[in-house]
Amino acid sequence: MTAPAIAVWLGVFVLAAGCSSSSPEEGSTLATATTEAPATTTTTDAFATTSTTVTTTTTTAAPGTTSTIATTTAGPTTTRHVVGTPTLFPPAAGSDGAAGSGCSPGTETLPDGVWFGSVVARDGSTIEFDLACFYFGDLAYEKGAEAGVEVANDYFVSNENPGLRSVDIANDILVYEIDSSAPDTFVTVQFADWPLDPSGYTACPGTFCIVWLYVNDGEVTEMVEQYVP
Repeated sequence: MTAPAIAVWLGVFVLAAGCSSSSPEEGSTLATATTEAPATTTTTDAFATTSTTVTTTTTTAAPGTTSTIATTTAGPTTTRHVVGTPTLFPPAAGSDGAAGSGCSPGTETLPDGVWFGSVVARDGSTIEFDLACFYFGDLAYEKGAEAGVEVANDYFVSNENPGLRSVDIANDILVYEIDSSAPDTFVTVQFADWPLDPSGYTACPGTFCIVWLYVNDGEVTEMVEQYVP
């Protein structure tokens, strides 16, 4: 939703006073300030909410001159990764075509983003996570052929690095667990109670407990189990 920008115009009125010696010289320009109030735009889809504060520019003309000095300050831009309504399809492609934020974060810790892999183990506030690459659509067949694997059902998972990452869990996060009795639907559960069915569709935690982690400020804030046919 785009909040309407509110423009406030400040007019400077010049009062003429007979033959006063304090009147501005002919051709001079008084100081004028024009300010656009910051506007915040929020866009929500199934995977992320992005809030952006627009640039504010102030232009000032010094008294008795016709020159101007412009100062531009860019406001902060914040991206929040959220699930929204969980679906059976992975998030849109990120780096190198892999779904979510890709599978090459370039750091040992997971940066903010949406990451695919397996939750191999867990405790009350941390998970052991095996990051992997999830390709779908035409790219899945291309990546599968490169790896010498026959691809079916439009998806291909690649995991060339078996290393585990310890990832912190934020307080009271929600997990969208696949309903083992109806694998095209989800059951919402608090992380403390997850999994409701340890031997369910994805058998979590474990090697085949494939999920999407939604990471914000260095912590997992939501988790979605991934359905594969």
